[in-house]
Amino acid sequence: MEPLTFKDMQTLNQSIQKIYTLRNLDTFGVDALLILNQLVPGDFINFHSSCIETRQIRSTFLPDCPGWGSEMERVIHQHFYEHPITQRMPQALNGVNKISDFINQQELYRLEGLYQQFFRLFDFKDQMVFFLPNANLDRSHKFTQINASLLGFSFHRSQPNFTERDRLILNLICPHLFQAYCNAQHYQQLQKELNQLQHALNHLSLVSLNSEGQVQWITPQAVVWLETYFSKPTSSLQLPEHLWAWVKYQISNITEKTDLPGTWLPLRIQQDDKQLVIRLVIEQNTERYLLLLEEQTLSSLKSLELLDLSQRETEVLFWIIQGNDNKMIAAKLGVGPSTVRKHLESIYRKLNVQSRTEAIAYALEKLGFLHALPLSE
Repeated sequence: MEPLTFKDMQTLNQSIQKIYTLRNLDTFGVDALLILNQLVPGDFINFHSSCIETRQIRSTFLPDCPGWGSEMERVIHQHFYEHPITQRMPQALNGVNKISDFINQQELYRLEGLYQQFFRLFDFKDQMVFFLPNANLDRSHKFTQINASLLGFSFHRSQPNFTERDRLILNLICPHLFQAYCNAQHYQQLQKELNQLQHALNHLSLVSLNSEGQVQWITPQAVVWLETYFSKPTSSLQLPEHLWAWVKYQISNITEKTDLPGTWLPLRIQQDDKQLVIRLVIEQNTERYLLLLEEQTLSSLKSLELLDLSQRETEVLFWIIQGNDNKMIAAKLGVGPSTVRKHLESIYRKLNVQSRTEAIAYALEKLGFLHALPLSE
């Protein structure tokens, strides 16, 4: 066997390094052909996917190569089993093979389909082929799925002058091509999953914080809602001051440590007929915090009904929270101020409070609302 020169080894190592940079599965064939053509030049080389059962072959060529026409694809399909290498499947899957390994030139010329209708038209005199390892080939070299696709490379020359040096180089680089192809498959799958995750996150509203309250990452929807319900933060990396104060307060209330993420009652911020619900999840071991934001359309009156007040008392408390005095509430409800005072006394008694301010504070605390509303006695 012809030994490899130092230059051969140097070129081979450089080619292997290039092969492991291939990440795009869609262009893998062309990218690999460009590398291989520097190692073992051919008059015509291609990357192909073959199916033994259906005799279908899909080929990829170098950018400046016209490839096969539809008529030639028909010829290849029709005379698929006439090929000496195909006839020796699956043994021919091991290593690099030449047509001249199995038949001589005179025998090749007598092949009516393969040579007369295919090779002769392109002036091919020999072909060297190798396949990437196949998962559907067991240790006994029998196909476990006869319709499995076989990936391989073919080198064609107008003279039968492929050398053992060519064979050795291709045998050496074949496992690296296979690993690079597997890497590209995994990379494509990861990219697909990452895109799906990103798509899902874009429809959620999440904020990740470090222990200093700095934003590590934030989804677009979270940005919109924070700017809608809070004054804008001093920087894109910092939470609104009011919200960070709530987060720190929740953290300070941790009374026991656990390996499981903790959750607390949510913060609710009401604006017109909507409210922003913010939930805090703490990863205690890593000192990282996650805020989950959700906007809800919810009537304030509906929420206040949870305090077990009568319908009219609920309405009075609602307008009190909005900053209205007794006269304004009476006008809105169509009753007299004295009636409003009676409802207010009943509210104080049921909530066990002494003033309007205490009633508002009690309601907001129990319901988890946060309002920036004027309070009046």
